[in-house]
Amino acid sequence: MRNMTKLTWRQTAAQQWYLTKFCFKKTPGFIVFHLFESIEIQISIFIEFVWMVNYVLTAVEQGEGFGKILTCMGYLIVFFGFFTIPYGLYHHYALPRNKQVLYQAFRMEIYEKAKEIDLSCYDDKDFYETFILATEETDRCIDRYLNFIYNSAGALVSILCSVFFCVYVNPIALLVAVVLLPFELFCVTQENKKTVAARMERLSYEQKREYGNRVFYLSDYAGELRLHQQMKGKCRGDYEESNYNIRSVNKKYGRQLFLYGLIHRVLLSRVVKEGAVWFILLYQMLVLRALSGAQLVTSRSCIFRIGNSTKYLIDSCKTAAENAAYIYRIREFLQMEPTTVSKAEKPVPEGSGSLSVEHVDFGYLPGKQVLRDVTLTVEPGQKIALVGYNGSGKTTLVKLLLRLYDPDSGKICYHGTDIRDYQVMAYRRSVGSVFQDFKIYAASLKENVLMDVENGSREESYGVEQALYDAHFTLEDNRLSYQIETPLTTEFEKDGINLSGGEAQKVAIARTLYRKQDLIIMDEPSSALDPLAEYRLNQELNEIAKDKTVIFISHRLSTVRDADCIYMMENGRIVESGTHEQLLSKGGKYAAMWKMQAGLYADVSRYA
Repeated sequence: MRNMTKLTWRQTAAQQWYLTKFCFKKTPGFIVFHLFESIEIQISIFIEFVWMVNYVLTAVEQGEGFGKILTCMGYLIVFFGFFTIPYGLYHHYALPRNKQVLYQAFRMEIYEKAKEIDLSCYDDKDFYETFILATEETDRCIDRYLNFIYNSAGALVSILCSVFFCVYVNPIALLVAVVLLPFELFCVTQENKKTVAARMERLSYEQKREYGNRVFYLSDYAGELRLHQQMKGKCRGDYEESNYNIRSVNKKYGRQLFLYGLIHRVLLSRVVKEGAVWFILLYQMLVLRALSGAQLVTSRSCIFRIGNSTKYLIDSCKTAAENAAYIYRIREFLQMEPTTVSKAEKPVPEGSGSLSVEHVDFGYLPGKQVLRDVTLTVEPGQKIALVGYNGSGKTTLVKLLLRLYDPDSGKICYHGTDIRDYQVMAYRRSVGSVFQDFKIYAASLKENVLMDVENGSREESYGVEQALYDAHFTLEDNRLSYQIETPLTTEFEKDGINLSGGEAQKVAIARTLYRKQDLIIMDEPSSALDPLAEYRLNQELNEIAKDKTVIFISHRLSTVRDADCIYMMENGRIVESGTHEQLLSKGGKYAAMWKMQAGLYADVSRYA
């Protein structure tokens, strides 16, 4: 992973300025209130614990009357009582409410960018770690920024009040804090660098540990872990190894952090500073007779308020520097631009059109070709099939047809136009697709078919029900308490359900049928169905899509025998093509694959 620790002060300031503009844009009134509350609290503390103490002790030394002192304290009580109103409003309403607003706004920027980024980015480990970091640190970045400006503003006000008081009462003692400040800054800077370095070194191990957590608590793995104890042991071993590595990193950096902390907090702050301050104050009071008791107490209080506030300010700068490293990576992610873009922004023509793949080469990694010189043509309304063993390149070709990736060489044309000339999203919306690794979302059955914001119309609901019916999904299932409004999750929905593999696949097929696109691509659309259900579904799909262009991918050759043309793929190439009968008569690779499967799947057509 790229280093996150080497940001200059200018870069650090730039990251804070970026977040400042973001927060002011989203919640301007809150940020002003946030700063006001920090400043108001520090002024109140100074008045109560420095000015008031000095006033009372001086009044006692000068023999002032009890009534006068009591009257002054009464005014202060009223003053502090007035300021408890904004304090309560800030902590119990403004802060929790606006933090959630900022969390959501920042996360939405990341999620919107994630939707734009090319699928190829997810093949890049560095990108994936950046993305994980961005999603994990979003809320914490907001928290750290709010703490930074709150503590910094408060610390600065506290320092200014104390400095002005010391300059007025006892400027000599102030020199101690000024002399030690550069040494404290050096220690804090080194602590910050080591803290961020440790965080980044732990990141990959924390990701592996999180994966181990998911394995042991997600229901997806529960059954297999109970059947395969060896895998359970391996997962536990990996989990323990990740924890060991995290502890090793903590131990590695912990010694250095302890040393800098010892120098900063014990040697400089406690021993040198405190000893020097007490010596100077006592010398002025007892030897020079230049300080009163009131001045000694308040001078000592101000010096240590300056020290503590300086520490808070330094810690805030440390937090800002650490935060800047994370913001920098998040901004790297937000500044990424998709490379899969339209060359001409042409609209996609309506209706079925020819689809051609012309001498396409492609590889996910440089120098490792997955597809080699692939050429095929699909005429409007044709039903073609891509078949072959695992790893032959079928699904990769589908991803190129959907323009989730672009070819390294060659081109793909639809309606006679290179698909790179069409508007990207318009082209993708014009193609219906069912992936073999489809997902069911924690939403209603209706939303899982729509895959869009519903408008609540009766026509929309009818369209969803018709698509589910065409996909052979049974709405009469007693588990569907709310029919198409039934939630498809039991994780946080009391009345939700979990679908079987076959039911989930029918929902995925219904998504495509609902949209009524003219080009449909189905990657193993019925792999989770039994042969009889698969045969019946394919017959229905052929009837529903009789005027559409359909590309099937399947391992079961019995499901593609009626295709207008079958393309046999092997090692990223098309090695055979033709109808089912033509390919059988050739006695080649397709025929061999058919003979191998003949005993596995009976001819189910007689059951139709």
